[in-house]
Amino acid sequence: MIRQFISPALYFLFISCFIFSCSSNQGNPSADDLKIEWELLENSIQPEQFHRASFTITNKSKQNLNPDWEIFFNSIFLSVKPDLVDQKVIIEHLSGDFFRIKPMEDFPVLSPEEQFVIEYKSGNFLNKNSHAPDALYIVFANESDQGHPLVNYHKKGVNLPSMVKVAAESTLPIPTGNFLFEQNKDLKRLHSREFSPVIPTPKKYEWVEGSWEKASEITFYADEGYEAQTLHLEKWLKEIFEGNVSSVSKEEADVLIINSSADLGKEGYNLTIGENILIEASEPAGAFYGIQSLMALVPVEAFAERVPKLEIPKIKIEDEPRFEYRGLFLDVARNFQSKEAVFKLLDLMAFYKLNVFHFNLANDEGWRIEIPGLPELTAVGSKRGHSAEEKDFLWPYYGSGPDQGDSPHGTGFYTTDDFVDILKYANKRHIEVIPEIGVPAHSKAAIIAMRSRYHQKMEAGDEHAAMEYLLEDFEDTSDYLSAQNFRGNTICICQESAFNFYGKVVDEIIELFSEAGLPLKTFHTGGDEVPHGAWTDSPVCEKFIQESEEVSSVDDLRNYFYKRISKMFAERNIQTAGWEEIGQVEVEEEGKRVPRPNPEFADAGFRVHAWNAVAGWGGEDMAYQLANEGYEVIFCNSSNIYFDLAYDLHPDEPGHLWSGHVNLQTAWQTVPLNHFISNDRDMYGREIDIDELVKNKVRLSNEGKKNIKGISGQLWTETVKGQDMMEYYLLPKMLGLVERAWASDPDWTSVSDHESRKAARAEDWNKFANAVGQRELPRLDFIFGGFNTRLPKPGTFVKDGLMHANVETPGLIIRYTRDGSQVTANSPEYSAPVPIEGKVMLRVFTPSGKGGDISSCDKWDGS
Repeated sequence: MIRQFISPALYFLFISCFIFSCSSNQGNPSADDLKIEWELLENSIQPEQFHRASFTITNKSKQNLNPDWEIFFNSIFLSVKPDLVDQKVIIEHLSGDFFRIKPMEDFPVLSPEEQFVIEYKSGNFLNKNSHAPDALYIVFANESDQGHPLVNYHKKGVNLPSMVKVAAESTLPIPTGNFLFEQNKDLKRLHSREFSPVIPTPKKYEWVEGSWEKASEITFYADEGYEAQTLHLEKWLKEIFEGNVSSVSKEEADVLIINSSADLGKEGYNLTIGENILIEASEPAGAFYGIQSLMALVPVEAFAERVPKLEIPKIKIEDEPRFEYRGLFLDVARNFQSKEAVFKLLDLMAFYKLNVFHFNLANDEGWRIEIPGLPELTAVGSKRGHSAEEKDFLWPYYGSGPDQGDSPHGTGFYTTDDFVDILKYANKRHIEVIPEIGVPAHSKAAIIAMRSRYHQKMEAGDEHAAMEYLLEDFEDTSDYLSAQNFRGNTICICQESAFNFYGKVVDEIIELFSEAGLPLKTFHTGGDEVPHGAWTDSPVCEKFIQESEEVSSVDDLRNYFYKRISKMFAERNIQTAGWEEIGQVEVEEEGKRVPRPNPEFADAGFRVHAWNAVAGWGGEDMAYQLANEGYEVIFCNSSNIYFDLAYDLHPDEPGHLWSGHVNLQTAWQTVPLNHFISNDRDMYGREIDIDELVKNKVRLSNEGKKNIKGISGQLWTETVKGQDMMEYYLLPKMLGLVERAWASDPDWTSVSDHESRKAARAEDWNKFANAVGQRELPRLDFIFGGFNTRLPKPGTFVKDGLMHANVETPGLIIRYTRDGSQVTANSPEYSAPVPIEGKVMLRVFTPSGKGGDISSCDKWDGS
């Protein structure tokens, strides 16, 4: 009927516009209708390391897929220039772990149900499914700033049998059931009084017959000066005990915190549980740690549900820490953690007597702290998402997704109030916070943020403000790639604005400490992994070097930078800290450039965190070289206490492997003052010849030993997404760090004969493994709301038709099914060898019913 009121010409125009409009709206298929499959085609360790894989793109929509798209993805382990079988596409490395698939001009139009296969070869062995391409999203040409997640994405990666086959001729420790069974074969369940009453192990303890028992009411008293500790004790007791908890006089108290007549040191304490409970200390920190040990003696059941009666075994403990610095490092730049997650982590640290929280707040992939006066740092540098150019926010590294407004791991920062809250929370738990803002490398987020500031100020006509904090030379053409595959991530330190920026950041953080009522004692400057090639083609640096009286080449720039930085900190009465590189200089030895302690800063009070001590890499003694030369050293070796390294080589176990794998036993075996005996095998599973290893290596001098100030475990977060993953990566292997940070070296560390030492160590490991399995893991199901701990897979072995099983931490429960069904907390409990026909499914549980990953045992191979 409308037609009669419209002329034919107008009608034709109307219909054309309608058709065009529909066509435009339907020009791009829905991302949900595109199916992407990634498949591992070939995987090789030797004689050449490589893997071949393919993306198969299938158009499941009802319209054509024109080649006007780009697909973006993340992958940490992919060559920056993979070889492609078909040249109709390119796979382009953009930055870090961020890649783009881009069709060429002759790429075909994909009709409905048509597909195209993109096959490539990368120069590395793929041993983790989490290392495969991830977080794919598509961007269409007419929506260049909008990314659509490809939810119909599937991966066919590596499984355990294929890993066993590929690694058959290698020494790689593939964690089959048989392999795990062999590792656990000497472990046996012990009585609770055959191992340490608490973790970390006290310096001295003596069990006493009987138990301290209280029902209805518990009373407490504390000497003057221990008010904060009293509140902490009261809070604990009220959380676990149904009865009344109150403060009374010294004579009437059930639990007493008193000032010791003897000097027990800053963190030492005595705990006596007899008719009453007595905690003696010389300072509040010691009393606090005495309370932690008291709570560690409380039965696990009390943490699950408040109890009407409290029963604690009688014991005498005399205790003090081995190291003054007992640290845990957390990176929140690569992937963000909420303030609440940090609070919970601080509670965990305090319970296990760690006292330094090393807080990495900025890196290439994110800036995480609000700095008054520099709003661009968080407005730009704290956000990740898709953009054509990395301008208004960062690209979506580590699979953080194209939507910067919906990226909980990629986008986020701590306000000034948040940070002050964290400082106060830590201080109440006797934990020092050491902030890290890494320079001059690892600074891409800051560089991009200050670039944004520059352009904004220039547009406003304020050239002075534009230049004030600029971190780059726009004419710099230096060609380099950082260890994490970033370009342009190193601050131009040849211009005064770099020091203006860093001074501004440091001063604002000092102010936040002051607001929290705390001094900032140490500031960590990073200093690691400055890429070779940085500054080499910078006109600003070339001019600076020509005009400088103290810098004659690019090689001198790092020394110049740390002279300036250390002076800045000295003026503010702050200690300069950094990774080991800030205390190193490269020298020529036998035709090679090797790192050695830099004599220029040996007496400057620098604290260096020594990390690069991987067996076989040559730096096994670097911590000792630095300590002997006068540097304060924190022992941080990657091969034992880098907690972002995977627990093992199982393809479904997440984490890095660049320095081997780290599990509970690996961390526990750390020997800070004699690292040469910390590992039996190298990262490839090859047995280490310790006598050969120590040849020409530096040993600690007596003065050097005084300079080893402590030990720190590290959690870098490239592969850690969210609080659950953080807890999984840390627990239980963090407990090995806890033991080495506080407890004295066990006797086996001083046994010179290697086989005798291993035998003594195995006996000691059995005790520690029992403490973790019988007590720590069960309690971690409940304490502070419960943690997402990683439970081990069982070891299995088949002989004469019977399946034998064991577990890494005795006290945990192995359950199984024989019909292929899911293993639940109600499945049969393994207690003796089981007849096996076909495949048995197994799973480890804590007593509360929390289960680990399911594994299987086949009658043919026990894996």
